[in-house]
Amino acid sequence: MESKNIISDIVNKPYNELSNIEKYAVRYHVIVIAIAEAIIALTLHIVRRKYDLQPETPIHALKILKDKRIVTEQEYMDLANMFKLRNLLVHRYWIIDYEKIYYNVKKDFKNIIIFIERVVSNIEH
Repeated sequence: MESKNIISDIVNKPYNELSNIEKYAVRYHVIVIAIAEAIIALTLHIVRRKYDLQPETPIHALKILKDKRIVTEQEYMDLANMFKLRNLLVHRYWIIDYEKIYYNVKKDFKNIIIFIERVVSNIEH
């Protein structure tokens, strides 16, 4: 949850007021703290264990969860964007557009947190 708070605090500032350190911090907390990795692992685990299916990709697993009504259409789009952003950051870091990262996190982060909270709530019950 600390990463969530740090990212939320940073993206509450206008992009043009962010320092380079803050831009790097968002990238760090998205990748290194592994929000995207954790969500990918979670979606794959749910689909494999609960539905006994073998998704071809993380986005395919996410689509299955959308079809099963575990994920809303908007969450699906936001999470798929997060997965794609993770792939871009991990595999093509030399062409990073920090402003694009900022706006994607600012726009998509709320639905990602809602998804995580719903999954945790369902697991606890």
